[in-house]
Amino acid sequence: MRTFLLLLVMAAAAGGRPRCGGVLTAARGILQTPGFPAELPVPIHCEWVIDAQNLASPNTSIVVYLTQLYVHEGLSFTEYQVYDKTYQLDGRVIHTVNETNVVQVRWVQSFQNFLVITLKLDSIDSAHLRVLDRFLDVYGFNITYEVARGPVRTDSCTIMDCGFTGICYDHYTYV
Repeated sequence: MRTFLLLLVMAAAAGGRPRCGGVLTAARGILQTPGFPAELPVPIHCEWVIDAQNLASPNTSIVVYLTQLYVHEGLSFTEYQVYDKTYQLDGRVIHTVNETNVVQVRWVQSFQNFLVITLKLDSIDSAHLRVLDRFLDVYGFNITYEVARGPVRTDSCTIMDCGFTGICYDHYTYV
């Protein structure tokens, strides 16, 4: 009962809206659009900052695996050497999702200390994929990231591998 009350208070404090964005400092994690795979509220502007400055060492990179990506515009990945709300250094867009590359790019990799993932949509049309004559409607994304030493994993799934046949969550531990 105590857990239920805590969850209820947390939801009320958040205004009943799902979390959108934030600063991520863990070595691994999952990013999802609010309510994934359900329809998300639009217009929407979310910003996730993966901060690897305390985890970085030689040959370390931030890798984002595009596990289930149903957004085909309004999603970009920008790397920075230094990043906070008042100061950014060496910002460079390394990937922008579009209708052509949404099913071709499996991962995004940065060798900088910060990777900022920005989602900005004005309509739901750009965040939706409908398959099987409306049998399966999916919105937004479920993507996995890790601060990695060594090569990019080749064993993560994408929507082309299994997303059309069911929910394909990659757990951040890959087990």
